[in-house]
Parts: sequence; structure tokens; C-alpha cells
Amino acid sequence: MDSQSFVVRTGRLGLRFLREQDRAEFVRVWELSRAQNQPWFPALPAGKTAQQVFDESLERCERGRREDTDYRLIATRADGRIAAFVNLSSVVRRAFQCSTIGWYVNAELAGQGYCTEAVAGALDYAFAPPPAGVGLHRVQAAIIPHNAASIRVAEKNGFVREGLCRRYLQIAGAWQDHALYAKLSDEHVLRFLSVV
Repeated sequence: MDSQSFVVRTGRLGLRFLREQDRAEFVRVWELSRAQNQPWFPALPAGKTAQQVFDESLERCERGRREDTDYRLIATRADGRIAAFVNLSSVVRRAFQCSTIGWYVNAELAGQGYCTEAVAGALDYAFAPPPAGVGLHRVQAAIIPHNAASIRVAEKNGFVREGLCRRYLQIAGAWQDHALYAKLSDEHVLRFLSVV
């Protein structure tokens, strides 16, 4: 698919790959959402700017698509604002056919269901067979147990909690436990993509 086209359209959002033209909106949303997301993100090196985060994200998006290892999607509203970010990363093929999913919402749009909708669209893309999607068997999310908003997003999208990973990731400067949630392809009904 063309990098500028939507891979999935939901009721209110279009999901597509990050591109250079998104720089200004990405930086705006990153900066206004930074305080909201800080407890759930790895600590950034001192002095790292939103521009640098964008550059790294864009490079990772382009390389990840080429190598089939990382799909960075933005969910945009009709007015062009980025509502949410969804990443399908660490794609492993062969016998595993799995990806890790992560998401966050634009702070100015939090609590309006945009992140839940964006994740639903991303799951369609993850599970749909090529060329419409990535054709995965499993998508998993690691969520800090007291991140109630992300747990709601996972549960509304049919993820099942499978266990607890102790001191799993270094987030906000500390090694934190994460609950592991997963969804399998045979548990997912495509809502926004149709495949023949």
C-alpha cells in the first residue's frame, strides 16, 4: 500500500503509516501529551526533543516496514489531528507469527474512545491476511498493572490477561511489573477491513 494511504478506516479515524508531512502535528501532540504519558513511557535521555523523537519514529517506521518488523500507525481524525498512535513492533515470523502492540492517545482527546477505536483498527490490520494486512497469529501487550486506561483499551478490544511479567520493562526510570495481555487471530472478527 502507498505510504500515504489509509491501511484501515474506522468510524471516526483513518489509520496510516507515519510520514514526514506529519512532523508538525506529531511534535504538537507529543509535547501536549508528554505529561499524561510520562508514567507509562521509558524515560527519555535529558535534552531529547520531540523533533528527535519524530525523526527516530519515522526512521523506525520506514525500516520496520521494509524489514517486516515494525508497523507504526497514526490514527487521524477528519480534521487532520492525530488522535492516537498504535505500534505493532517486534514482529516475529516463522512458527511464532506474533507482534507486540503499544498505544497512546492524544491528551486533548483522551476519554473519547479514540484509542480503543484505533487499536481495533490496528488489530484488523494485524490479523488480516496480506495484502490487506500483516497476517499475524498473535498480538500481545504488556501493561503496567495500575494503568487502568490501557487495561480498559485492551479489554474492550478482546485481549485476555495471561500473566504477570516481573520487572519487565524500565518505564519512567524504574523496572516495573507488567501484565501480559494477548489476542489471537481466531478470537478476532474483522470490523473495518474486508478480505476475500
